[in-house]
Amino acid sequence: MKEVRTRFAPSPTGFQHLGGFRTAFFAWLLAKRHGGQFLLRIEDTDRERTVPGAIRFILEELAWFGIQPDEGPSRAELEKIGESWEGAPDIGGPCGPYIQSLRLPRYKEVADELISKGFAYRCDCTPEMLERERNEQMARKELPGYSGYCRTREVPADRPHVVRFKIPQKRAISFNDGVRGKVTWEQVQLRDTVLIKSDGSPTYHLAALVDDHDMRISHVLRGVEWLSSTPIHLLVYEALGWEPPIIAHFPVVNGPDGKKLSKRTGAATSREARERGFLAEAVLNFVSLIGWAPGEGSDQEIFTRDELVSQFSLEGINAASGVFDMTKMEWMNGLYIRGLSVGDFIERATPFLKAADVELPGEVFAAIAPHVQERVKLLTEVPAMVDFLMERPLVRQMDAMFQKGVDSAKAAEILNRSKAALEQLPEFSVTAIDQALRGVATDLGLKPGPAFVVLRIAVTGKTVTPPLFESFAVLGRNRVISRIDETLKLLA
Repeated sequence: MKEVRTRFAPSPTGFQHLGGFRTAFFAWLLAKRHGGQFLLRIEDTDRERTVPGAIRFILEELAWFGIQPDEGPSRAELEKIGESWEGAPDIGGPCGPYIQSLRLPRYKEVADELISKGFAYRCDCTPEMLERERNEQMARKELPGYSGYCRTREVPADRPHVVRFKIPQKRAISFNDGVRGKVTWEQVQLRDTVLIKSDGSPTYHLAALVDDHDMRISHVLRGVEWLSSTPIHLLVYEALGWEPPIIAHFPVVNGPDGKKLSKRTGAATSREARERGFLAEAVLNFVSLIGWAPGEGSDQEIFTRDELVSQFSLEGINAASGVFDMTKMEWMNGLYIRGLSVGDFIERATPFLKAADVELPGEVFAAIAPHVQERVKLLTEVPAMVDFLMERPLVRQMDAMFQKGVDSAKAAEILNRSKAALEQLPEFSVTAIDQALRGVATDLGLKPGPAFVVLRIAVTGKTVTPPLFESFAVLGRNRVISRIDETLKLLA
């Protein structure tokens, strides 16, 4: 196999959702699997729809995922298009510029070559003419499309015009898709598609092909929505005498409702996932499995980065649509959280504590962290699990104390007996607390569950916390007794 060079070529017309980043993951995995190069190219020729901050978003999110392009926009290129910020990456490479709006002369050069060879022509039809033509075709119940009026006209270069590609009629085209195998079209449906728009900017049908050729891209990985455009691209490659890359179309990513995820439908972005407390490695793992599997008979779902790289292949991509299931991604994130070292968990959770204004001494959070780590699926869940450790008044879920067999009088009895038992302990350890409180429940003829709910709400204020005895041990005897006294006053 020749050198593998893949690319992620997003358009900054919105903030990439997680389904969109799957393209980057697949391209990066394929390149790394074969010791090749992964490129980042910004396709920003649609300037009217470019969203401010979208390019920075792409670069920062790739960095969050730990994906470093081997080639991509340099800092100087970013500055030329007004995308300069502190800490902007300086990637660069031998095939730049890697931003399409900086490559306009190259597209014009190729378009002129196609015109000179008779494969393209200038068209000066006005929007009104095209609309009238379309309406007439639809009235005749014909497939609407450009009639080719300017094919035989010599439209001067100094007149406002577009450049159209001459699509041969009744021409069958086949190619071997990297995912779907042989695909054949008996006839190209589109008619003389535009390569250069009237403002001089290229369409995707020209710019992407020129860039892929100039940047020596070996594999083009893209969504199946581009499959219908492939015949045009193959014809352009043929007209220019260029060898096309391997083109692979993978399935769309649907939401649980069966509809395609998109930037316009509000699909989750990686930034939103990060802010919700997802780990980058969990998101990378999860999204890479949407439409791809390591091989027949394998049910492995949790992969290290090295395992993803070593096992990824185009053969493992399924042609059927994949589903983005947020619930499953949360489950997977929980597995990753539990797989962290305690120190790493503390480091990653600390920013979420600060964001929620939960301030704990380092040693206090370190003592409770292992027990929290076992119970959360998202880092945003951590503050609510530990805020009872702060030195501030509790707001207690008092109504939750009262269950079958436990009224306010019984709750007060549980608390009084527990307070006495805890005060008598020679040491305030988890084991000693456990034995003492279970003994109280037994003496009162209660199952441990209802008794412990009363104690949990009295001391932590809520029903969901880290393990009860560990929470008491971290709080310390004095604070536990004090909170029991506060609750007894409320019950009275």
